[in-house]
Amino acid sequence: MNNHTQLFSFLKHKNPVGLGIFALSSCLVLSGCLGGSSGSTASSGVGGNAAPIAANESVTRANNCQATDKPETDIQGRVSKKDRDSGRSQQGYSCNLSLIGQYQGEGATWVNPIYKDCAYMGTSFSGIPLKARQGVQVVDVSDPRNPKFATNLTSPAFAIGPWESLKVNEKRGLLAGAAVGPILGAVFLDVYDISKDCKQPVLLNKLAGNLTLPQTILGHEGGWSPDGNTYWVTSSRGDIAAIGLEDPTKPKMLYMAAPTNSNHGFEFNADGTRMYAASINPTGVNIFDVSDIQLRKPNPQIRMVGSLHWSTEGNTQSTIPFTQNGRQLLVVADELDTGVVRILDIQDEKKPVMVSHLKLDIHQASQAATRQSDNDFKVEGLLGRNGLFGYESHYCTLDSPIDPTAMACGYFESGIRVFDIRNPSAPQEFAYFNPPAQANKKLQLQGSEHNSPLAGQNADFSTDWCTSPPVFKPNGQLWVVCVDNGFMALEFAPGTYPLK
Repeated sequence: MNNHTQLFSFLKHKNPVGLGIFALSSCLVLSGCLGGSSGSTASSGVGGNAAPIAANESVTRANNCQATDKPETDIQGRVSKKDRDSGRSQQGYSCNLSLIGQYQGEGATWVNPIYKDCAYMGTSFSGIPLKARQGVQVVDVSDPRNPKFATNLTSPAFAIGPWESLKVNEKRGLLAGAAVGPILGAVFLDVYDISKDCKQPVLLNKLAGNLTLPQTILGHEGGWSPDGNTYWVTSSRGDIAAIGLEDPTKPKMLYMAAPTNSNHGFEFNADGTRMYAASINPTGVNIFDVSDIQLRKPNPQIRMVGSLHWSTEGNTQSTIPFTQNGRQLLVVADELDTGVVRILDIQDEKKPVMVSHLKLDIHQASQAATRQSDNDFKVEGLLGRNGLFGYESHYCTLDSPIDPTAMACGYFESGIRVFDIRNPSAPQEFAYFNPPAQANKKLQLQGSEHNSPLAGQNADFSTDWCTSPPVFKPNGQLWVVCVDNGFMALEFAPGTYPLK
């Protein structure tokens, strides 16, 4: 029984209701794949001639680092106990990525969107309203080398805690988040106009027009349809809610039901008629036809189109659809346990096929004891030395939805990793940045999820947690937010990126 299975059993025994409310407590990812996807190496005709990455292989490690970099001192993705205990982890690790600007503030929550030259850093819901800048911190990144605090947003949902629902719709220039928090359920929804001045968001649905969502949603994750007319909320209990925002001042409930046992992060195809939803227990992905909602049909229904699962228990966190050489593909990131990132072929949406597994060395099954040892997990204390999470992935980003060349992923303790995916069957890492551990700033970082009672209680801050999707910028920069270090503008080494 691995450490997260122990935690799941403990929480289920102590508080079975909490499993439907707090999705992280039921996130179990078992290594390997079950059924037809086990050990799959099928390339589905995608990309070049390189051999596909099998389930038991690691993605090629970044090399040719710069003389000024601070390369990892152990296997790929690991922050060793030696480095944690000696303080070496407080220097961070880097290869072909360097820090050029930072705004730390009081830390950040799980998902913190970036729009134009602004970053939006949510803060942790801790139940103690004594944080320095409670709510969502707005960061002015007009000068990436000198990011500055602009204002903070404390409307109901943002003040309570948007958890993983804080998302931007770039087409309409809207920022929204639901008051999901870890335990509250989606009671409020806040919508801001950021199209005119992203540094000074304007609340569109003030309290009188703030949609009060049914407590039964128990929301956990949120996001937009591509056209920005619908905001969606999902939960680990299986709920999916769709809110119409054609008029953002008057949100309208369009749909609410539970078509599966559990849902997590999600994205849509270009016309908003397909939802690619991460699945919790079983771990995997579900493809839903949501055209009834997108087309505003009466009595709308959501229909399952296809699915692929690789564990009987667990938690898949996020998805990204894209096309490569005209073929439909999907990035799927698993949270907890080994935290593998996968690429699927969804050209036949009824029968998704595994294309590749992106495992760092530390994610290998042979490193299970090492992962546990690094974090000293103890069930009786609920959390390990650095909190609930280890080396798992969370969110990824592509540099383009059509024929992307690079993908950047945030990992809790392994930092930001950047991969060449021109051949999706055989991705290769070419850069990474694992930011300095903030062991001496715990009291300052009251807004960091690393300080939250449910996920980071008694954490020693021996690494940061990089949970938010990075953003590629056209000037050879990568903008990221990690929960302790806050917003960081990173710059690729000359000649490293863009890829040809």
